[in-house]
Amino acid sequence: MRLKDVKVHIVSVPLKEAIHWTWQIIPITAFDFVVVEVRDEEGNAGYSALYDGVSSKELLMKYKMFIEGIVKWALTSVEFEPRDLHRIASICTHHYMRIGFLEAAVWDLMARREGKPLCKLLGGCRKRVKVYASMGRLVDVDMAKRHIDWYLKQGIDIVKVRFHRPDPMEDVKVLKELKKIYGSSVRFAVDANQALAVFPPFWDRWTALRVAEELYQLEVLWLEEPLYREDVEGYVWLRSKSRVAIAGGEAEYGLSNVLRRIDVGMYDIVQYDATLDNGVYEALTIANYTALKGLKYLAHAWNPGLGWLINLHITASLPEHLSPYIETPLDPSWFWEEVMFAVCDKEPPKIVDGYVEIGDEPGTGYSISSEKIKKFSIS
Repeated sequence: MRLKDVKVHIVSVPLKEAIHWTWQIIPITAFDFVVVEVRDEEGNAGYSALYDGVSSKELLMKYKMFIEGIVKWALTSVEFEPRDLHRIASICTHHYMRIGFLEAAVWDLMARREGKPLCKLLGGCRKRVKVYASMGRLVDVDMAKRHIDWYLKQGIDIVKVRFHRPDPMEDVKVLKELKKIYGSSVRFAVDANQALAVFPPFWDRWTALRVAEELYQLEVLWLEEPLYREDVEGYVWLRSKSRVAIAGGEAEYGLSNVLRRIDVGMYDIVQYDATLDNGVYEALTIANYTALKGLKYLAHAWNPGLGWLINLHITASLPEHLSPYIETPLDPSWFWEEVMFAVCDKEPPKIVDGYVEIGDEPGTGYSISSEKIKKFSIS
């Protein structure tokens, strides 16, 4: 196929209150992200979006210049096989920046051309996918309870909390209180955000193991990113000793790199992200390899709506025993409704009894709204 056009929109959605997520140094007052729109010569379109985790307008502008420059030139000048796009994504990752979300938009376009939901184009299509609520801030017991009570009203019974206090045992105390309140009605996971941590607290191996032992006693489902991403031996060591599942992989890129990390035994749960990393093709390859190894694949999906939908459809294309849940950013509670889908042509998917339904619309079923893009676009 050949593309006719590639457009990048830099979007800034004001927040009604400042948010300080654990992976950021300072609070943010706007959610800044990049939306990509691809079109073929017949007028079919595909969409995706990327939040880089830093919320830097300057970095997002570089995405726009790079993609609308050399990448657009390449994809509109030559015929290409969509399954080879991961090669371009990999080259861009190595030399400059990640463009897996662009590759994902092409897959969305292909599904629309075929008149199929994206998950069906990818070889499967569950009717619905179970949601787990992903919290992004450090919260005390009272704030966590307000959120979890709201989650339960949506039927959501899996909640991921963040650990990032100077003393992780203080994080454990909060979780113990929540377990006392909710008992078996809520299952918890924990994200330490250590893989790319650039400011303290920094966990060493023994800290991670100590936390893991506490979490095992609390029947936590998994401990995510407990060590710096380069400490490969540390992850292997920790996984060999921990009785709670170890998760990670969102910070990785490059197919062979991820497969090697799986081979050496770093993870029980692999959390690749098609839009943040190198796209749909590599995500599926990694998911299938994960299945061969007897592990779980739970996509990282802290993405703006159009990117979250890509990972939703990848999840829906996989067997439920391999990929049972989709991460869903629900902190604060209004973030999902008011921000995540702010530039889309439809309301966010409804969460009913803890699940999101997979519709019959082609692609992801969502497009951008020209009116909303105009309202929130800064470039």
